[in-house]
Amino acid sequence: LTRGIPDALPGPIAGGGVTLGVNVALDQYDNDELVANLQASRSLGIVHVKQSFYFTEPFDWQAADQLVTAVADANLTLTPLLDGDPAAQFIQPDTAAYAAWAGAFAARYGDAIDHYIIWDEPNISSHWGGQDVNAIEYAALLTAASAAIRAADSDAQIVAAPLAPTVETGPRNLADHLYLQRLYEAGAAPAFDIAAAKPYGFHTGPDDRRVANDVLNVSRVILMREVMVRNGDGDKAIWAGNWGWNALPPDWNGRPSIWGEVTAAEQAAWTRDTFTRAQREWPWLGRMFLETWEPNAPEDDPRWGFSLKRNIENWGLEI
Repeated sequence: LTRGIPDALPGPIAGGGVTLGVNVALDQYDNDELVANLQASRSLGIVHVKQSFYFTEPFDWQAADQLVTAVADANLTLTPLLDGDPAAQFIQPDTAAYAAWAGAFAARYGDAIDHYIIWDEPNISSHWGGQDVNAIEYAALLTAASAAIRAADSDAQIVAAPLAPTVETGPRNLADHLYLQRLYEAGAAPAFDIAAAKPYGFHTGPDDRRVANDVLNVSRVILMREVMVRNGDGDKAIWAGNWGWNALPPDWNGRPSIWGEVTAAEQAAWTRDTFTRAQREWPWLGRMFLETWEPNAPEDDPRWGFSLKRNIENWGLEI
């Protein structure tokens, strides 16, 4: 019942203190839609937005300029996820080229951005070039990108990649907490200021306090916290890179959700209750990026079950 709750008043935790954010796909909007959607999310009390930027050669700096400026104008805080090229998912990342791009990104936007997330889900093969996952290789990527960003933006805070929740133990996919331990063994600790998890709720609510490798639930994030404490990194925060529940409509005919399915009422209640639990029990948790404002996806994609914008009436809110 008390696992994950500090035994005593915790010391300062950089990046800690639960605040609400949401994942966005701002590149799907024209300028007027972009402004309207940012204003709508701000009206709901959202403070932070997390947007993916994909490493491509050449990179479209003009499009990135538009997004960064629009978020600042909406009085929101942008957290960029510097990801790989989705069109090259079966190609291993070029560490030097990626790090140079990350440094150029920080040099260009350092005045507007404080935190940078390096890659996404390197603990599953589908986001690691289709190859067996390799924490040593990601540690090298993280270290190189971190150095480049810090050289361009001395105040930058580096967030390690949000790790996918999986119970597998390799070689294709590796459980989040086990992968984090391997990052520590690879000497990656100095390269990141904050770790990141993806504590989706799947089929159960925030009152599910089971903490085990074979259980996928919100409480799973405690496993990562315990790894950090064991490695002497308890003064660093964990962020929820993606979290929430999938509530598809009763007449859904698209692809099934891989994140489990709940009712709209459960989605609303469990999201609120999880945020409250995190505020009360987890001072080591920081920004919680709800999945998602509105996915840039076909209508038969189950990610629509996460859409805050589409499901907002179930939350008793208006935009």
